[in-house]
Amino acid sequence: MISLRPICAGDEAAFQQFVRGLSLESRLHRFLQPLRELAPGQLAALTQPDQSRHVAMAAVDGDAIIGEGRYVALGDSGRAEFAIAVTDEWQRNGIGARLLGALMAAARQAGLAALEGEVLRTNTAMLKFVGRAGFRMKACEDARLTVVERNLVAAQTG
Repeated sequence: MISLRPICAGDEAAFQQFVRGLSLESRLHRFLQPLRELAPGQLAALTQPDQSRHVAMAAVDGDAIIGEGRYVALGDSGRAEFAIAVTDEWQRNGIGARLLGALMAAARQAGLAALEGEVLRTNTAMLKFVGRAGFRMKACEDARLTVVERNLVAAQTG
């Protein structure tokens, strides 16, 4: 059974294994560079979120991390940058949607107004996924990327 839980410092080995287990294409899509594994500083930064301004969730199957989702607040702008990755074997099974839902709920609870992210233009699966989730797409200064953004403030109805 797949469960979601916060990522913590004790997850370093499991998180590094998660990254190593992603295909080259999935690592490129997640980190925007073709890395094989995380450098020690990156690993520490990604597994020691404060769970306030940097919220990170893991989708786990037993002891194995099979997906991650996170956001980092962008100063006091009311916005946060988010990222999601799911192991290749578990993609298209609703795990990304569960992670995104958890992130959006946490961001709303924290009073954030929007989530945004940068997606490689070649990552058509992610662009379709966020499009279905109500994200708007706009051009980025870097022609390789598309900026996606979602307003989290519920529209007022009268």
